[in-house]
Amino acid sequence: MIYSSTRIILLLGVFASVCSKFRFVPDPDTCARRKIHDSFTDSRGVTHNYFFSWEDDRTNNLQVTWSEARNICRRHCMDLVSPETPRENSWLKRRIAKGYISRDGIWTSGRKCNFDSQCNSADFYPLLVNGWFWSAVAEKIKPTDNSLNGDWSDTGATGRPQPDNYEASKGEDEGCLAILNNFYNDGIKWHDAACHHKKYFVCEDSDDLLESVGANSSRNNRKKNPVNREVGTMEQLKR
Repeated sequence: MIYSSTRIILLLGVFASVCSKFRFVPDPDTCARRKIHDSFTDSRGVTHNYFFSWEDDRTNNLQVTWSEARNICRRHCMDLVSPETPRENSWLKRRIAKGYISRDGIWTSGRKCNFDSQCNSADFYPLLVNGWFWSAVAEKIKPTDNSLNGDWSDTGATGRPQPDNYEASKGEDEGCLAILNNFYNDGIKWHDAACHHKKYFVCEDSDDLLESVGANSSRNNRKKNPVNREVGTMEQLKR
């Protein structure tokens, strides 16, 4: 995906704005001991480690808001999952199906650029089509009005293709991207959702955070990072 330098600068500004809203302190020891359930190498040759909240005894019954999920991930030098490629998305969907999680599904790092001070550029409009990006990696999501882009569901609460910002009629902006588990008898699909809803979550290695604490990242080490698979207490997870 190729963008102009101006567009990239705008997106990075939005990314910084999103990050500033979350109070997290990546801890080197916690990062080194982060729990890993699996790793995956995408079509670009990038290998990342993943944590699935429903597969851990400490979080298997924990459902949280988008911001809470992101804070948990980032404390452990991870971030909410960003299924940037069809291959990664298909792998993630298989893990969701295998886990038999509730139809409420999971949070991803997907976010709509609905911040008044940062999203005034024409590049983001209309927001429902061009305003989506992966907050974990500062990468724009392709326009949503083409069914070949991404894995958006073709239905929702009103039967309209996603994203539809349905909850705007209730005064709630659907600003976060969730993967729902056959909620509308549509299979495992992408949906826009209000960020305050509580869901399971998937964490994916964050190269930036791993580098910030001096840990290995996929930028310099494409092999699975041999970390201890222990994790802190729930209190540590939630900080």
